[in-house]
Amino acid sequence: MLGADVTITRIDSYDQIIDFDNTDIILMNPGEVRAIARLVDVLGKQKDALTKYVESGKVFFAVGTTGVALGKGIKYLDGSKKACLGLLDMVAKEREMIYGNDIQYTMADDSSMEIVGSQIQIVDTKVDKKNALGNLVYGYGNCGDKTEGARYKNLMFTNALGPVLVKNPWVAEYMLRIAATNKGETIDAPSPEYKLEKDSNESIKAFIGTKEKTCECE
Repeated sequence: MLGADVTITRIDSYDQIIDFDNTDIILMNPGEVRAIARLVDVLGKQKDALTKYVESGKVFFAVGTTGVALGKGIKYLDGSKKACLGLLDMVAKEREMIYGNDIQYTMADDSSMEIVGSQIQIVDTKVDKKNALGNLVYGYGNCGDKTEGARYKNLMFTNALGPVLVKNPWVAEYMLRIAATNKGETIDAPSPEYKLEKDSNESIKAFIGTKEKTCECE
């Protein structure tokens, strides 16, 4: 829709090496709690290249539980702890029960950019407000503290699940334009209208308005 020519590379195995130098956007999909430690160990082998990628302002979008691997660490229910990659100023704690609900928030750096989605999580994340990705309108977000996700430069973590970019395509556009700028290029096409997605989100927000507010963090 934007006329951007892209090449997509899938990473399907822990054994694959990521070509950070020739990558402009990374999408890390959600996974189970048990995958966090493995991700930390695998990505830790390319920690220097990953850190360079993040520090250069390239886009990394992490969705759901396994994004915790990018934070400082996680504490599991059995009391054990795992140090993570430390790229995000975020800590996590495994929950006793799975939490699921709608989520609605606005981006911290652009309050006009609204995101509506869903979150199903088994971890609580704690983030200082100044490092949050967004400001919560409805839902649980990080830990019931009115913040959602975490951000450092263009490394972004959200509790909203995988369909977040389908339901909110303006976020995908936002990342594509950042990637183009990083390469010294521009995307000249105007933003699409996104009428279908906006109408859909308005319906979801109307439903959200009928629900009770969520509880605070445990």
